[in-house]
Amino acid sequence: MVAQMNCLCSVDNIIMLNEISDELPEHNLGSGKNHLSFSIALVVIMALLPGRLLCQEENLAIKESVEEILALSEDADPAAMLEELEELKESPVKINSGDAKEISRLFFLTEFQVMVLADHVKKNGSAVTLYELALLPAFDRNTVLLMAPYISLEPASPKGSKSYGRTLVTLTASARFNDDESDTEGIRSLLKVKHEQGSFSFGLTAENDPGESFTFKNAPGSDFLSGYIQYEGKGIINRIIAGDFAVRAGEGLLFNSSRWMGSWLSSPSFMSGRSVSSPYTSTEENNFFRGISLTLGSMNAGAVLLASSNKIDARLLFAEDSTATGVSNLVSGGIHTTVSQLGARNSLKETVAGLRLTAGAEKVRGGVTAAATWFSLPFIPDLTEPENIHAFAGDRLLNLAADIRAGTGSVLFFAEAGLGLSGPLTGTAGTDNPGPQTDTTGTDLSGTVSARGGLNLSDSWAATAGLRVKPSGRITFNILARHFAPGYIAFHSGAFKAGSGSGNETGLSASVHLEAARHLFITAAADHYRIPWPRYRSSSPSFGSRIEIKGEYVPRDNTSLRLSWTSSSREYDATAETGTAVSVTHTRQQLGLVFDISMAGTLRLTTRASASFITPSREKGYLLSQDFSYSFRSVPLKLWFRYALCSTGGWDSRLYAWENDLLSSFSVPALYGEMTRSFIMLSWKPTDRIEARVKYGYTLAGNNSATGIRQEVKGQVRIVF
Repeated sequence: MVAQMNCLCSVDNIIMLNEISDELPEHNLGSGKNHLSFSIALVVIMALLPGRLLCQEENLAIKESVEEILALSEDADPAAMLEELEELKESPVKINSGDAKEISRLFFLTEFQVMVLADHVKKNGSAVTLYELALLPAFDRNTVLLMAPYISLEPASPKGSKSYGRTLVTLTASARFNDDESDTEGIRSLLKVKHEQGSFSFGLTAENDPGESFTFKNAPGSDFLSGYIQYEGKGIINRIIAGDFAVRAGEGLLFNSSRWMGSWLSSPSFMSGRSVSSPYTSTEENNFFRGISLTLGSMNAGAVLLASSNKIDARLLFAEDSTATGVSNLVSGGIHTTVSQLGARNSLKETVAGLRLTAGAEKVRGGVTAAATWFSLPFIPDLTEPENIHAFAGDRLLNLAADIRAGTGSVLFFAEAGLGLSGPLTGTAGTDNPGPQTDTTGTDLSGTVSARGGLNLSDSWAATAGLRVKPSGRITFNILARHFAPGYIAFHSGAFKAGSGSGNETGLSASVHLEAARHLFITAAADHYRIPWPRYRSSSPSFGSRIEIKGEYVPRDNTSLRLSWTSSSREYDATAETGTAVSVTHTRQQLGLVFDISMAGTLRLTTRASASFITPSREKGYLLSQDFSYSFRSVPLKLWFRYALCSTGGWDSRLYAWENDLLSSFSVPALYGEMTRSFIMLSWKPTDRIEARVKYGYTLAGNNSATGIRQEVKGQVRIVF
């Protein structure tokens, strides 16, 4: 059972913790405090209130950030990170075990914080409340509030106690029905199995998207099948994973499984979480490793070795005899229903061999990472398109990176530098595709794909560095500088940056998190960046900026009011049939208001209003929604309901509205044009080992391309053995 009544139970108590920490001398508080944004802190406070209702709610700050990022980037994919958090909720971290491995499952904690918490439990015994954790070195109120939904304060199990392990089975099915023909119709099925016993664990994920057939012809039944077996040791062999796994290293220049976090401007910190190799359980079908991962040593001195061979989706290029000679680009999404999508499915084999070495002491830690990648077919980009001048070309890639973190007090420094070197093209003879030395652009510029010929280190590197400063207990500053050369390539990177892809960006970001007054929290963040080379929809160098200002007022434990304003600007080519393209700055501004109130620990009401304003098109959009959730006292039932109205001038002014959804799932529908959206969901949980959910959604679209009625039905059963 996740810590509920034993946690911090009022806003006054939370603020008291901060006041206590301000009064203590610095050496008593320790160093490297991980201060988080006001919005995450207050949402978790709501989650800690008495009663089952609030303790089961999602982190609202993360929900709102997902909506903002999806509105700014159509290719953003938060699935991996959100599913990772959901797994923590389903299997809370037992911090009173005192086991650094167990505590390190809180992936947003740094190595130093993991060691401090494990050492505290070993020396002082089980933590009884979250009060004591907030006063540990490197911890503070905000860090504890972020941890709260994902930890258990249950006493550690006695050594030698007999256990048959724990098996979690989740079966989900959903169906969509439209009143017009649509490729999105069909049934989505998802099966997840996870078993843990002692040092061993294994997991299985099987998924079919709507329209995908269930067949054993050149397929393992389901369209996507993923699994792993894991062993965790206590000696020099720390962890072995055979099957599918994900890797996070340094600040993410080379490896970062939660790459979406790199777009969260108002996040608590621009610093990545701890480096780790972990089992892969997401339904994202391309961005993972399949093979074996070996972790040796400890956090102070260790190594990670990995070998992977995985088939991924790519767009094939063919010779005159219909023989595949290369690929033009990778394909994301994981949907395989049309002829084109089926042709791209698992068409490219990616082989990766990697090594990471780490070493450090209490105040300084560093690491080096190296990876070599081979593809079964060469990448042959269309160099007649300006955005492909620096696209990856070839069938081999070598990546090197080095990272460092220093400081454990009020100032924390972090940095990483990386290099990406691609190999030559092969297999273009006898085709109409350009060779590696062919100048298809007419520029013959040094550093372009067409003129590379050999190594060009000046165009193949990236670096990021930042500071996290906490001058007092009520304010935290973050600043980050970054440069990604146009030719820097890393297919599994996830460092902090505004644009998609691994390269072609230089920028500076800063944020401040402030406790302005009692019950009042403010966050302000800004990012300014430059895109030095052409990219999609921009045939010349361009600039962009992002600004976020958020405030939250919590006058009582059961009431909160959140206000936000965001602005994003970026240069794009103006629409023109002929002539030279002219850059025009497109700006999207969004206002948001959310009012939350809970009554009697069983009823919760959430009212939300948001508006978007687009220039120079002058599009406007408005959204108003009302959410209702109720936990019945006499029966193990919980009910969610929403009704939303939306009116926008078009797709550019669309608004996203996060919905409560099934376990290990999330729903963030885009609302645009004239639309109404409603859903009702019911959860039945007779015991802690069984839960069933059913959801019905209804969307009525007016004068836009999605005109008509769309309905969806979802059902789910989760059983714990």
